Amino acid sequence: MSQPTSHSGDVIVIGAGVAGLSSAYFLSSDKHVLVLEQESQPAYHSSGRSAALYIEAYESPVVNHLTVAGKSFFFSPPDGFTDYPLVTPSGGLSCAGPGKEAELEHFFQNWTDACPAMRWVTPQEAQDIVPILNADWVQRVCYDPSWYSIDVHALLMGFQRGVRNSGGSIHTGAIVQALRYIDGEWEITTPQATFRAPLVINAAGAWANTIATLAGLSSLPLQPFIRHAAIVPIPDQWAEHCSAWPLVRSVGGGLYFKPESPGLMVSPEDEIPSEPMDAHPDDLAIAHAVEHLQQVTHLEVQRLNRQWAGLRTFAPDRHPIVGLDPRCDGFFWLAGQGGFGFQTAPGLGQHVADHLCRGADILSDIDAQRFI
Repeated sequence: MSQPTSHSGDVIVIGAGVAGLSSAYFLSSDKHVLVLEQESQPAYHSSGRSAALYIEAYESPVVNHLTVAGKSFFFSPPDGFTDYPLVTPSGGLSCAGPGKEAELEHFFQNWTDACPAMRWVTPQEAQDIVPILNADWVQRVCYDPSWYSIDVHALLMGFQRGVRNSGGSIHTGAIVQALRYIDGEWEITTPQATFRAPLVINAAGAWANTIATLAGLSSLPLQPFIRHAAIVPIPDQWAEHCSAWPLVRSVGGGLYFKPESPGLMVSPEDEIPSEPMDAHPDDLAIAHAVEHLQQVTHLEVQRLNRQWAGLRTFAPDRHPIVGLDPRCDGFFWLAGQGGFGFQTAPGLGQHVADHLCRGADILSDIDAQRFI
């Protein structure tokens, strides 16, 4: 009987979503990195189903900090990382419907210092930018030209290429069956091979607590949520110009839409608690998004081009959980990136590498390490 294959490295990253790949990329210049992905391809779950935007006025000061930390990477990536721009201008319209005006005012006041290009526009000006908007529904609008679309494929492929070029490896179909800490190393058993390294990074997304349990650790307060999205067709009179439209969101939740070939991507911005799973779309959730879209715009949606669902995992305070677990040696958490994983990936990945390779104490300023 043949012996199972064994691989050794300095760091094992569990999870080849954007968080795991970014940390592996930045670590690989100093460490021999092995990346394990349970699915047949990287970025199969949340990272492969994301709207992927760069928005500095997003979620919280913590998310803003991590986003801005990666700004130079997005706009001036390292030589050889990609042949294509990682970001392209999008812009964003935040619209308040009836009764939501105060909520939009609060958003504007909260973010205008950090995002000085943000400005108020009239409903008619908003309709000039996005002609399908229903100006009778929109009560107040602000516009931020500094939102960008992220090229998901270019970013993910650049991270993967960088890991491999530095001597690291990415193993797909590597379902973690067991984790044991033996003589200063973690031994990870998968169906195909055994992997060993003194440091494990738990970047398993919705499955982060599953990995922790296998390592003999109790769970942290991480909750996966299902979010739905669909592509709706755009009528011919707008099809030629809609690719230049910004993202439009309804303040207070319930809807956002943006150009996405061959039409508009629309999401109800829902968050439905879920177990870790391969999420599938629910027709009723998509119907609610379409109904809201038809209130906010003049569109009459007769069919869908495509629909899907994905998971977004949050801690209760909606900040990422990042850092070494004090309960054992060599187990590093990188979880809870929610809906901001892509825009924070370069900044957070660099933070992780600086912390682990150079001892930089730069995570404490965002209060990211929380285990008790």
